[in-house]
Amino acid sequence: MNTTRPFARSALRWFLALLAFGFVGSLWAPSAAAADNTLSKAEPAAGSSVDQSPTQLTLTFAQPLAATQNTVDMTCDGGKIVPLGSPTLLKGEVTLQVPLVAVAPKGDCVVVWKVFDLNLQPAGTGNYTFTVANAPVETTTTIAVTTTTQTGDTIVPRDDSTTTVTTIAPATGGDTSGGSSADSGSGSDTGGGQGPLSLFRLASNFGLAVLFGSLVLIAVAWPEGVEYILTVRFLKTAWLFTLASSYLFVGAVAANQAGAGIGSSLVPTGWGGIMDSTPGKAAILRLVFVAISAYAVLRPERVIDPSSQLPALVPPGVAVVTIAFSRDAFTLLENATGAVHALAMAVWLGGLVLLTRVVLAGPGEEDLVHAVRGFARIATPALLATVLTGIIQFAQLDRGGLTTSHGLVLLVKTLFVCLMVFVGLSARQFIAQRVSRVDTMTAQLAMKLKRALGIEAVLGVVVLLFTAWLLALTPPGLASSGGTPGLQLGVTHRFLSADGTIEVDVSFSERVGLNDVLIKVVTPPTGLTGLAVNFIPPPGSTVNGMTINNTGLTGAGAVLLEKRDGFSLKASGTWTISVQANGIEVAATNVSVNGTSPTVVTTPTATT
Repeated sequence: MNTTRPFARSALRWFLALLAFGFVGSLWAPSAAAADNTLSKAEPAAGSSVDQSPTQLTLTFAQPLAATQNTVDMTCDGGKIVPLGSPTLLKGEVTLQVPLVAVAPKGDCVVVWKVFDLNLQPAGTGNYTFTVANAPVETTTTIAVTTTTQTGDTIVPRDDSTTTVTTIAPATGGDTSGGSSADSGSGSDTGGGQGPLSLFRLASNFGLAVLFGSLVLIAVAWPEGVEYILTVRFLKTAWLFTLASSYLFVGAVAANQAGAGIGSSLVPTGWGGIMDSTPGKAAILRLVFVAISAYAVLRPERVIDPSSQLPALVPPGVAVVTIAFSRDAFTLLENATGAVHALAMAVWLGGLVLLTRVVLAGPGEEDLVHAVRGFARIATPALLATVLTGIIQFAQLDRGGLTTSHGLVLLVKTLFVCLMVFVGLSARQFIAQRVSRVDTMTAQLAMKLKRALGIEAVLGVVVLLFTAWLLALTPPGLASSGGTPGLQLGVTHRFLSADGTIEVDVSFSERVGLNDVLIKVVTPPTGLTGLAVNFIPPPGSTVNGMTINNTGLTGAGAVLLEKRDGFSLKASGTWTISVQANGIEVAATNVSVNGTSPTVVTTPTATT
């Protein structure tokens, strides 16, 4: 076989361009000598007093700064930490701009900075103080929700009304200090940067499929492949591409969840926040297991050696499984279905790409024929498993509905899947009829197979593109219009007044980020006034507390806020939930909030 194919060179050039794009912003710094730096200007200015918390800090220094490694921290009101975003170096290389993730409380605020010169050497530290004169004011957001009444075991929509969610901003000396508001919108990914996130997810998923599927095909049907230089080069190129795109994918996930720019989220020190969500943890694990996959890539013969085959195939396989953990709201069953779907897809698509780019690169000996026959044996069940699990996911997530944006995109994806299945089965039939009767791979046969399998592979990439698009949309099964199927609700917390006249049940998702919230008034039947549910953040936290009031409930009934309504909790830890009604505090309890989702609660279906 010809071991110097144009594909290897072009793929390597593409990979290097992608790698450069992701790393330049976070690792590049021009070389120059610099002495210890000094702060020449700041906003808010040192010693100044501002009426309300600033939204960002701007620090201007006397000499140019490094593009990375500079740090800025801030504490207020006697040591309360105010979380800040990553410093951004502005044009001119002397000014750092740092966004406040949470509002600062009333009191003196101390800003501490540490900067580096253009050679990434420490260039000085310092601090200054300014004062926030007033406590941040409360803000309210009015959202449309479904107000319901309880009849037996059925939640019946009463009418469309509005519920006011009050953001409790930080206050001096209280446990309710914080800084977050109710996020609006819905979807699997909150925050900014959907474009880069979808692009890098697509690139990473494709790279994972190619890497894992190629190794499986070599292990199952083409052990001679490890002897070809072209195969070794192909695997290394695929691994480097997957590693780079997975790194960029992690940065995009961090940027999306923090609402920051992609450039400021490419430094691993800014990835701590993504560990509060299932997709964030899955992204980190993906990057780790892709890196470990070098064990098989650097020595491909390990995938055909029985003593090392398992440790060679498990890391890329686990990396593929992380594709299934793309949403926080998925249940265990949905994750399991997604894992089978991802593995089957990778075996099929990865084998296809290896065949078209390496095995069928030209004529060859009998081992090439064996590789094609072996692929035909494993590809058909893998393709059928991909389609079957896709149908199951449709039933789980869309519940048969095709009128939503998610459903319409899924319908178009299904058309491409049908075309892909038709082409795939036709190619398998051709292999069964023609390849089974030959002993060597002729140039003409290789060209025909490459053309047919290449079309199938292109259709597979198109399907992956639609999959990335679907992950940016919310399926009806996760945000249903009726509000009952697919709710993410934890245990029911009962709040009973001391005299037993008021009883209110509250359940919510108990997770960081968007939450479903269900509030039920059990008693009294009528005469309830001023119902409010307070969500007080963990002591010492710098995120906002939240209050749900103006629910419209004056007696027995229920009100539901879905994730799409924008109720969001922005910190893990022990939150205090307090219910007030009729001018008194009914009761309070502590609830642990973390980055994982509870089991989906199938509430009785809403009826009209």
